[in-house]
Order: sequence, then structure tokens, then C-alpha cells
Amino acid sequence: MTDDPRARLADGQRLLDQAEPEAALPIFDALTTNPDPEVRGAALIGKGTAQYRMDDEVGALVSWQHAADLDGPLAWFAWRSVAEQHVRNGDLEEAVGAYREADRRAPQEERGAIANRIAWLLKETGHDFAARRQFNRARGAYATYPAYVTWGLILANVIVFVVDLASQGGAFNLMGGYGELMPAGWLYAPAVAAGEWYRLVTSMFLHFGLLHLAFNMYALYLFGPLLEQLYGHIEYLIIYFLCGIGGGVMTILFAPDSAAAGASGAIFGLFGVAFMVSRRRHLLLGPQARAILSQVGALLLVNLVFTFAIPGISWTGHIGGLLIGALIGLVLAPTNVPTLGGVWRSPDGSPAKSATPVAARAGAYLLISGILAAGAFIAVNQVV
Repeated sequence: MTDDPRARLADGQRLLDQAEPEAALPIFDALTTNPDPEVRGAALIGKGTAQYRMDDEVGALVSWQHAADLDGPLAWFAWRSVAEQHVRNGDLEEAVGAYREADRRAPQEERGAIANRIAWLLKETGHDFAARRQFNRARGAYATYPAYVTWGLILANVIVFVVDLASQGGAFNLMGGYGELMPAGWLYAPAVAAGEWYRLVTSMFLHFGLLHLAFNMYALYLFGPLLEQLYGHIEYLIIYFLCGIGGGVMTILFAPDSAAAGASGAIFGLFGVAFMVSRRRHLLLGPQARAILSQVGALLLVNLVFTFAIPGISWTGHIGGLLIGALIGLVLAPTNVPTLGGVWRSPDGSPAKSATPVAARAGAYLLISGILAAGAFIAVNQVV
């Protein structure tokens, strides 16, 4: 037998997993006086679990409460165990208080499931308004996440349009027209081939007239906040630019003689992400977010019809952004909202389905960036 306390904890957990709580109990009990608070907390949790499986629910509650009072890294799990025992005892008000303590200490990915349990208990005890608030938390209620990046993108597009309008001498054009900024920044394959790679980005902020801007910004206003909530500020911004650049790369590949501009490629990319996420992921979202996500298929179909039916629309930009967005939604699940998979737990209480590591997500974005870079170099090399 090893003297390493963590190895002994692992031995105790293994015995619990093998349905041998009687053998696990003395191992955990011996570690409850360990000077390391993390080891002591884990031992108390293990001891409580063993006691519970041996039908000593009173002793289990005492052990879990002692682990919770240590307030160490596992305190959230101990508080959750305390809450679960209060539920079994019928002490629902006590359970709500314990779950709230668990919620304050739990990692982000655990809070949705805990909020859901609080909500059901509040509903059971007659606190309907507070229950609705907790249900919204559990489901990632739409618009509760501040969409700073979306508002910033909309503001940037509007400012660029106003500056371009001013360069026309103030001439107002509802349907089309442009000022001095447009030819300096729109996407044009020969200019990109000449070394003006910045056009792949600047073209995303330029628009041909007020209607062009209004349609794009309204679509961004509808879907941007939801996608920003799903992926978080930083990843959402990366996705937006990758999709917009994806539309630009496809344009210089297949329509090198045309000048293109607009945020449509990035927005179609958001449609692609939302479509894949709505089909592949089981997200716990609020009613409004679910309603918006459920409409993305029909909205995407309507926009694709407009793309090919109305002359002058850059179908390459739309399809390029859509393909990149669909690829991202296919390979990378949202990380900023709870999922049904995250509710399930393994025997030791850890999530049965772990999130994609940060390094793997960064690698996926770099790979997509490499694909776009390769496509861009192929496009400029074919320009005569």
C-alpha cells in the first residue's frame, strides 16, 4: 500500500466504482485528517459517498457538510452533495440554500445544471418568478450576454458608411453609389494580386448604399448577439472575420473581374454556424434564443434564393462565408452555454463529456486560416 495520499484517494475511488463502499470507507476516513485541505476535502466527499451507499445518510450529510465548510477547490461539489441529501430528506428550502452555495463556487460549465436544479426547487416551493429567472440562467437566456463585439461591428460599419457618404459631398443614395473610401478598400482581385491584401478585411466594412448597409446590419443585429453568446466575445470575433475573409477568398477565386464589398460574407458565415449548431448540438437555451435558432434554416434558404435571383449580388461572397461558417459549426461546439451532454456525470461527479481543449480549438481556427491563405494565394496567382 502506497503512502501517497492522492494515490490512496484514487484507490478509494476505484473501490467506490467497483461498488465496494465498505472497503473504501476506511481509506477515505484515514485521509480526513490530512494537512492538505484539498486532500482532506476530497476524502470527506469520498467518505460521505461511501456512507450514503451504506445507507448512513445522516453520516453522509455530516461528511459532505464538513467538506463544504473547508471551502477548498471541491467545495462546490460538496455543497451540491449536501443539497442533494436535503432534497432526499424533503428539506427543500435547505436544498435551495446549499445549491446556491454550490453555484457561487462552481466552475462555469457546471452552473447551468445547478441553476436548473435551483429552478425546479423554487417552482416546487411556490417561488415562480425566481424559478423563471433560474430557468433562464440554466438555458442561457437570449440577450443576457452583453454583445459588445456585435455592437462594435455595427458601429464600425455605420461610421465607415457615414465617412464614405461624406466623401461624396453629402449626396444621399438609397440604392447604391459610393464615395472615395469604396474604391480604396473594396475587394478586387487584381488589386489584391498587387499586394493589397488588406482589401480582404476592409471590404467587409464598405457598403453600396443605405439599403445594402441596412439589410446587413439588421441581419447582424438579429443573429450576432446569439452567436456571440454561444462562442464568447473572442471566438465570435475570430469566426466573424474568418467567414468574411472566406467570402472574399471565394470571390477573388471565382469572380476575379468584379469589385465586391459588404459584410454579407461574414453574416452568411454566421448563418452557417447557427445552422450547423442548431442541427448538431443540444444547447440549453431560453425560448427566444431557441426561436431564433429554429428559424435559421428557412432564413438561410430565403437569402440564398435572393442571392441567385437578384443581379449584382456577390454569390461568391455569400457562399464562401457560408461554407466557412458551416465548417466551424461542424467541428467546434459552442463553449459559452450549457448543453444536455454537460448535464450527465461520470461516477466521480465530473462531466461525462469534456469540452474541446483550448489548444485544439486554436488549432482548428489556425487550420481554417491556412485553408483560406492557400485559397487566396491560388487566386492571386491566376490573375493575369
